[in-house]
Amino acid sequence: MFAKQPNTVYEVRVVDQIYSKKVNIFFEYYKIGKATHSQQIARLDSEYREQIPEIIAKIRKETGLTVNTNI
Repeated sequence: MFAKQPNTVYEVRVVDQIYSKKVNIFFEYYKIGKATHSQQIARLDSEYREQIPEIIAKIRKETGLTVNTNI
């Protein structure tokens, strides 16, 4: 999904949407001083909400990326 480039920040964002009862996972990247690009990479049902800490830990371990969340 991404080719590592200089002066570019890569992150994964996990968003719990309480009204739609979904958990969305986005891949975000931006060059320093430029706009952020965001692409949804997963949409999970609310039953996965309790597993979010495990999902975040696994993403960090396997990718080395920063993981942000609104939880």
